[in-house]
Amino acid sequence: MKLKLLELVVFSFLFYSCTSKPETKLVVVLVADQMRPDHFSRFGELYKGGLQWLSDNGISFENAFHQHGYTATGPGHFAIGSGNHPGQSGVLGNSYYDRGLGKAVNCVEDPTAKPIGGEGIGRSYARYNAKTIGDILKESNPNSKVISIAGKDRSAIMLAGQNPDLVLYYNNLDRFISSSFYADSLPNYINDFNSKLNLQNYRDSLWTKVLNDSLYIKYSREDYFIGEVDWYKVEHDMIIESKNEINDYNPTFPISFDKDHDPGKELMGTPWFDEVMIDLCKLIIDEENLGIDENPDILFVGFSAMDYIIHNYGPFSQEAMDYFIRLDMQLDRFLNHIDNKIGLENVEFVLTSDHGGLPLPEFLTELNMSGGRINQEHLNEAFSWIEDEISEQFEDNLYYRDWSNFYLFHNKLKKKEYLAEDLVKIIKKYLTMVEGVSKVITKEEILSSTEDDQVSIRLKNMIHPNKSADVFVILKPGYLYRNPHGTSHGSPYDYDAHVPILFSRKDRAKNQNISHTETVDIAPTILNLLDVKTNHAFDGKVLPVQ
Repeated sequence: MKLKLLELVVFSFLFYSCTSKPETKLVVVLVADQMRPDHFSRFGELYKGGLQWLSDNGISFENAFHQHGYTATGPGHFAIGSGNHPGQSGVLGNSYYDRGLGKAVNCVEDPTAKPIGGEGIGRSYARYNAKTIGDILKESNPNSKVISIAGKDRSAIMLAGQNPDLVLYYNNLDRFISSSFYADSLPNYINDFNSKLNLQNYRDSLWTKVLNDSLYIKYSREDYFIGEVDWYKVEHDMIIESKNEINDYNPTFPISFDKDHDPGKELMGTPWFDEVMIDLCKLIIDEENLGIDENPDILFVGFSAMDYIIHNYGPFSQEAMDYFIRLDMQLDRFLNHIDNKIGLENVEFVLTSDHGGLPLPEFLTELNMSGGRINQEHLNEAFSWIEDEISEQFEDNLYYRDWSNFYLFHNKLKKKEYLAEDLVKIIKKYLTMVEGVSKVITKEEILSSTEDDQVSIRLKNMIHPNKSADVFVILKPGYLYRNPHGTSHGSPYDYDAHVPILFSRKDRAKNQNISHTETVDIAPTILNLLDVKTNHAFDGKVLPVQ
């Protein structure tokens, strides 16, 4: 009898040991700026490092979208970090007109915040009240750490929320800084890291392809492609002098810096910036002892260099392809470090993006797809005609134009007994004449719409009833404002809204989920994985990742 009892105890212990899951000690949220899902599918068989591991050990939500209309960095990171659509919280864009201040502001603008750790601009989350997952985690467990780093200030801050332990963003000069909203000083190890960056060492760096040329033709398009930005053409002189074509348009590899200047902001337009980011992440994990005790921590990492590269060359370029191969290698370094320090079995990884992006309009033409660049001269003419006619029929200073968004001064209109509808008619009349404009729509039309298509839903989720603009321009699919080179994002269409969502953990069975998923689902899912209870009203739902 005693023997049987002992056998039962041993069996129960072994069963529990084999079936219980390791505790989540650290969540690493990787937000790739302007990553499209096809960057996984197109290059997947080329990945041998971190991206491959995340895919092989992850659940991929194939039909994942941002459900807000202005797909830009600020709103996208906010949706990921908070689990709420950006409109109701007043996250209207990367910048927008503030009716109370009477001026355009950056989405993380804070005139009271001072830069900490070096030159730059003090930024913060002070404009918003919405809680992020980091705020909710720290309310539940004050000993948990929440750290957010990115190249862009708005990326790091929108993920970090109100009360993180550390926020770092690149100052576009020479170092990573924070602001007085978050800290009085940077940790000594960050100051040491900044002092050793030595960006002048990159002057002689040459961005060349890491794979054979034949692979780039197979998986992307030709290197020389009209529509790409030749932002580094000064540095091409050593390549094109032999062709007697100095200063000619030549958007091709290799890519380098102007050797007469230290690369500051330019560094964030190259894969080298990710090397610096990964080194910083590794240091933070070590120095902050993330993931080593019973208090779960969150590390947000924003890969901002990706956005600059894809803006310049497009998502189907050889430059973009080479960037992703290099990111795969850098993430491999990162994962190896985490495995040695914490153990991958104790870490939950989330990979997603703040928005997708449109292929170069010139490439769309090759694919027999519609699209193009808005003629800036025609657009500016329309703006002038609107201003002239409103001035002639009414008076000046009745609205503020934030690019193509119009904010009407309602108090002044009411006082003068002018009808807002009359101004809207003039705005619509001229802007709908511009080729590439799909429609001009008012805030009221968006909010009162009963349409249930994805575009209408996304537009509605981008609106704040009081703070948003009164009139919006919606471009036709495939069109963008950027001229004459490069590409962009920001539309409510799927090519800008469709992003990867991947939840990965060591030994998790690789799987694909094809149900409709939204980026606002990420936050409640992370808190559920950490078993954090909250009454916070998320717009998203918990995803099946266990």
